Amino acid sequence: MFQRQIFLVGLIVSALFLSLSSKQAYAEEQPIAFSHKLHTVQNGIACQYCHLYARRSFTSGVPPVSTCIGCHGPQEQKLVQPESVEVNKMRDYWAKGEPIPWVKIHDIPDFVRFPHKEHINADSNRFVDDAGAGCDPENAPRSLECKLAQFRTGGDERCLSCHGDVRQMDVIKQVDENFGAMGWCMECHLQVKGAKERKRTDNTLDGWYHAKEMDAKREVAIGLVNEKGYHNPNMLDCYTCHY
Repeated sequence: MFQRQIFLVGLIVSALFLSLSSKQAYAEEQPIAFSHKLHTVQNGIACQYCHLYARRSFTSGVPPVSTCIGCHGPQEQKLVQPESVEVNKMRDYWAKGEPIPWVKIHDIPDFVRFPHKEHINADSNRFVDDAGAGCDPENAPRSLECKLAQFRTGGDERCLSCHGDVRQMDVIKQVDENFGAMGWCMECHLQVKGAKERKRTDNTLDGWYHAKEMDAKREVAIGLVNEKGYHNPNMLDCYTCHY
């Protein structure tokens, strides 16, 4: 009986630990109260000014403390917001030579390869013609149509198509419950010209390994060949994201 009680207590403690650790992993409270709204809307700073790697690397990059110091200045030379409690926290990290331990909110599994540069620099003309045409930003801002419309606009709007309207957030949060899930990603990939047709060939590798054997006219018809004569990747292939 005593051993059974100990076992039950152990289960309760384990459950509480998992619950607390889970909440901590997805916590919205950050080490510094950084407001995206203040920086982007009020001060007009573009997303890629701070997340400068988004257009040239796989990761968008967490802004180094040196980026913050560039505007706010260190303790000995305070510039913007010289007496701000939150900004002084950042200056302390700079003085100690330590990175700011931001809590990651938008995350995807390690077995998924999401290259920011490929998405930021993607040609929006590869979408089917009516992609994003039914966007209703007032009533359904996170609908597929609105996300496609934002993506087609380009620039920082592409960031918002996945991350939501970060420009209006005082505290960063995840707006899509299924953010980063395979279906969530593929619903956009299905809007690429020829994606569905290539999937229906029964072999998604045809465009790569048997291109020379395929009829050239058919390749163009299903969007396998772009205007420059290169083969477009099949956006539904497993190895597009898992490699």
